[in-house]
Amino acid sequence: MSGTAAPEPSEASVVKVAALVLDVAPSTLANFVKISDRLPVLVEFHTLRAETSPALSQKLAAEVTRRGGDFVLLRLDGDHAQVGQLLQAFQIQGLPAVAALMAGQPIPLFNGDQEESAIKAVLDRLLIMARENGLSGRAQVDENAPAPAEPQLPPRHKAGFEAMEAGDYAEAAAQFEAAIKEAPADAVAAKGLAQANLLLRTDNLELDKVLAAPAATIADVMLKADVLAVIGHFDKAFDALLSAFAIAPKDDREPLRQHLLELFKVAGANDPNIPAARARLAGLLY
Repeated sequence: MSGTAAPEPSEASVVKVAALVLDVAPSTLANFVKISDRLPVLVEFHTLRAETSPALSQKLAAEVTRRGGDFVLLRLDGDHAQVGQLLQAFQIQGLPAVAALMAGQPIPLFNGDQEESAIKAVLDRLLIMARENGLSGRAQVDENAPAPAEPQLPPRHKAGFEAMEAGDYAEAAAQFEAAIKEAPADAVAAKGLAQANLLLRTDNLELDKVLAAPAATIADVMLKADVLAVIGHFDKAFDALLSAFAIAPKDDREPLRQHLLELFKVAGANDPNIPAARARLAGLLY
């Protein structure tokens, strides 16, 4: 093989985009179908419900960026209330998942986290398929290209977060509970409900007093963990619950476990303390 550089793409084959990796809403995905007539468009469905989802997002974005225009990556919240029809269209069986659009046609690629080498191999094959089908375009980042509209929150999510910002934690909890009744797998609403309930439990407490007091009962431990979570010390909150779990009688363990899982939701899937806490809990359980 010669070391000749690949020719520069012609002006007609260049697709100008605001970025190679874009967060989009279900309602705006259709705006990118035309791009798929000229180059393959990747679609990532990420989720708060899977610990591996953030790692997959990082690896996928890094590979797309490294390739410098072979693909555009669109990232969608797989837990969004309006994403159900898209999951069916792309034949998605579980989250996180990655699919593609080529010439407007949805193509499922893989489910779950993958090694970097596996992601690279899938994208290599996809690019070959695209070229064989005449998709010879390349994406070019242009700061003047229109960015996709910010993903819009569903009405109940919006009402819940607005109530939380206004300090009406009971109303926020009610909105998120209603959202979960409408969509039981709504991870965003589940996290919002956990946050609202935490704020309800700690509202008007003297935080320093709770932290200074000895935790004589299971309820004391859970309250102290709540206060630690509210002030951002999730590592200490998890440790307090797990330490109590390790020595608690069997009948007292389940409330501690459930409280820990709720604080995991509050912290969010990207919290770096969660993997170690989960591993410690598994060790104590088994």
